[in-house]
Amino acid sequence: MHIANFFYECGIPFNAANSRSYEVMVESIGQYGPGLKPPTYHELRVPLLKKAKEETEKLKENHEKSWKRYDCTLMTDGWTDRRGRSLFNFLANSPEGTFFLGSVNASSESPDAQMLANLLESKIKEIGEKNVVQVVTDNGANYKLARQILEIRMPTLFWTPYDAYCVDLMLEDIGKIPAFKKTINQARICTTFIYRHGRVLDAMREKTSGRDLIKTGATRFATAFLTLDNASLPLLQVLHIADGDERPALAEIAATIDYAKTEVNKKFGNTKMAIRNKVVKIIDDRWNIQMGKPLHGASLFLNPGRYFDLVQVLRIANGDERPKSRRNLEMQKWQSGTKW
Repeated sequence: MHIANFFYECGIPFNAANSRSYEVMVESIGQYGPGLKPPTYHELRVPLLKKAKEETEKLKENHEKSWKRYDCTLMTDGWTDRRGRSLFNFLANSPEGTFFLGSVNASSESPDAQMLANLLESKIKEIGEKNVVQVVTDNGANYKLARQILEIRMPTLFWTPYDAYCVDLMLEDIGKIPAFKKTINQARICTTFIYRHGRVLDAMREKTSGRDLIKTGATRFATAFLTLDNASLPLLQVLHIADGDERPALAEIAATIDYAKTEVNKKFGNTKMAIRNKVVKIIDDRWNIQMGKPLHGASLFLNPGRYFDLVQVLRIANGDERPKSRRNLEMQKWQSGTKW
């Protein structure tokens, strides 16, 4: 309760208890035993902060060695916070892992293509131009123009948009099809009414054994389809893989997109050809416009074993094949929403 009260009184987010550093801290306190003197306010903000910074610099050195040996990918993401500031995060990924390079406050400038190109170029030079082989960014129009500017300046650079964002846009377009839009809007009206009335919400949870109607997805468009219990929608399977954190998914994306189109054709068949054709066209158009590079196919070609594992897993997820004992646990986790 003392630990819990510390969280409550200081307003610490509960997800802090999921961090590895939290477990290490509690274990260290237990190993020290009685008499431990906690760090003071001054120690936390001056000497210990300085020590943590030095340790981070040492950690960065290991990443820098990996960047020079294997090269790396520069990743960036931008957004506007509640104070109206335009912020950009920069991270470098290599076999050593992902390292946070820092944030840039670009509120004083318009986030146009020229500004983005200059920002990215400065970070590439900070890492070492010869050590950066790829840049991964948002799929917005300003980033596309920035790509053209930067590829002229650095011809050896390879630019890749976010796969998950591309799939998210596919779901957005599919949600605009009248056959889906009407149902999604009705579901939103229903869930909004229930979640705004405490007694109705309590009665609903009593009848559903505590289960909620709304399922949180990786993106807001995925959430709409998950809420309608369309978890078997092939594109959601692609999104699960693209948005996974445990291993690189580049080799699987092209194969899962093709598999998704095959499943769409099977699910709609000849009875709903108009809807089927619209969905397939949306997938093709978004993929060609947003991605438009053969990188995914090349990755799958260089990792052929990943294809056969992937096809079997997707068949199991769709109920077309019984899982082997070795995969039972993995599939149970995947079908319950656990990311790969």
